Amino acid sequence: MVANSESRICQNCKGSFVIDVQDFGFYEKIKVPPPTFCPECRFYRRLAWRNDWHVFKKKDALTGKEIFSLFPEESPVKIFEKEYWLSDAWDSMDYGRDYDFSKTFFEQFRDLHQTVPIAAHSIHNLTNCQYCANANNMKNCYFVRAATFTEDSAYLVWDHASRFSFDSHMTIRCELSYGNLNTINCYKTFFSVDLEDCQEMILCADCVGSNNCFGSFGLRNKSYHIFNEPYSKEEYFKKIKELNFGSYESLVALQKKAFEHWQRYPHKYMHGRRNSSVSGDYIYNSKNAKDCFRTREVEDVKWCQNILQGAVNNCYDYTNWGQNAELMYETLVAGDNVSMIKFCSQVWPNVKSLEYCIFCQNSSDLFGCVSLRNKQYCIFNKQYSKEDYFKLREKIIKQMNEMPYISAGGQEYRYGEFFPAEFSPFPYQVSAAYEFIPLSEEEAKEKGYAAYSVEKPDYKTTIKADDLLDQIQDVKNDILNEVIECAHASRGCLHECTRAFRIVDRELDFCKRMEIPLPRLCVNCRYFERLIFRNPPILYRRECDCSGKKSKNNIYQNTAGHFHGEGRCLNEFETSYSPERPEIVYCEQCYQTEVA
Repeated sequence: MVANSESRICQNCKGSFVIDVQDFGFYEKIKVPPPTFCPECRFYRRLAWRNDWHVFKKKDALTGKEIFSLFPEESPVKIFEKEYWLSDAWDSMDYGRDYDFSKTFFEQFRDLHQTVPIAAHSIHNLTNCQYCANANNMKNCYFVRAATFTEDSAYLVWDHASRFSFDSHMTIRCELSYGNLNTINCYKTFFSVDLEDCQEMILCADCVGSNNCFGSFGLRNKSYHIFNEPYSKEEYFKKIKELNFGSYESLVALQKKAFEHWQRYPHKYMHGRRNSSVSGDYIYNSKNAKDCFRTREVEDVKWCQNILQGAVNNCYDYTNWGQNAELMYETLVAGDNVSMIKFCSQVWPNVKSLEYCIFCQNSSDLFGCVSLRNKQYCIFNKQYSKEDYFKLREKIIKQMNEMPYISAGGQEYRYGEFFPAEFSPFPYQVSAAYEFIPLSEEEAKEKGYAAYSVEKPDYKTTIKADDLLDQIQDVKNDILNEVIECAHASRGCLHECTRAFRIVDRELDFCKRMEIPLPRLCVNCRYFERLIFRNPPILYRRECDCSGKKSKNNIYQNTAGHFHGEGRCLNEFETSYSPERPEIVYCEQCYQTEVA
């Protein structure tokens, strides 16, 4: 019998959260207890186990040589180069061990995780790619991370199938583009946000089906607009030339003007298109998706994030990837034909019925295993018969509930909890959680995250960012030999600043061809600067900002009559725009009336 809705107290943040009838139904379907952490704390706990885009050098456990890795040298895990890890030259079953019922499950698993070598990085089928991580099926890329099917690009994070693109985040099938965030099916778009099916756009936001526009917001199927004002084709290109976009000084001034201009127009309460019955933000082509963030082609899911490729069905608390996934719960980085996966990380492809596993592939019916491939009925990397496997599994679950692990913060970890954040192989400051809640090392320790210092290279710079030439066409090829001091190097920013960076040849060639000035910030700082335009995965209850003929703050004048007449709109909604933010936020009906 499915329980009624209940309000519970999160054992981590002590806030209240609701488990409703549908939630209980899902937990019963996959045979797990209801969660004891609230959805937000569960999300950040998973993200503490994810390094999206940092890269390091760490000693290979086999050769002792420093190799490219997702894990810093200070991380307690052991790594093998990916090719060796995938080979038959070693057997992860050699690390198998009996379960010790005198110790907690999570303490034993931590020891196994830190003993069995794992892959140095999470990549698959890359050709001629350098410094790429969390990626698959890519060609000719440099420093592209969290991406699939990308080609001839550099400095992208979260991309799918783009070509000849640079310095962008959350992009899909874009080409010849630079400096964008959340752009889909776009060509020659620069420094723009939230575009779809657009061409030759500069410093534009929230535009669909438009081309040859500059500094504009909220356009639909428009051409030759500058700051939302129409121009003839001849006037447009004359004005664009006068704006001198190839000058860094001009670019900075134009960016400031464009960002201020965008605030004068109503923003839709959420980013998304072609959805039915969804809540959250950055949701596309989805149905019955509740409290989700950055998902595509999902159905009947809740509290899922970063699912950029469907089909994904019947999943809860599932973060990163997709591609034919179902019945996933409290799992991070899993995809490509996966089903009934619980409390796992880095399990793919073709995996089924896995619990508490890390870096396992092409396997089923595993419990508490690390780095297994093509296996079934294993516990702690030890082989069992089918009958013995299920008997021991039930016995372990019973012991997990009777002898929970108590974390440093006092939280009880029984069966049904994801791995403790304090056991993460990544220090908090390089984890994906840091992007949303930047904490100092001391603050992270106090909140129960893994936190320790990571040695950073001490680069010797040869030129300061402020001394770079202003006009891109004046820059010579000898810039490729310089080590540039990041403009943030002396400011103590919280952007994981590398303090120095280089310009690579493909980047210089692209900037010259597209007439884009060279960057003044290191790769990390550029990434964090773009995040200013990405909404957080937090929902707030708000009223529509439409007050009848104009916006509530009197800045925007409505262009058409709305369904609520001249009185204020009474619609309420959940949105990731916090009430303190300056954007004018409209409900679906009011927004569509204005952009139609």
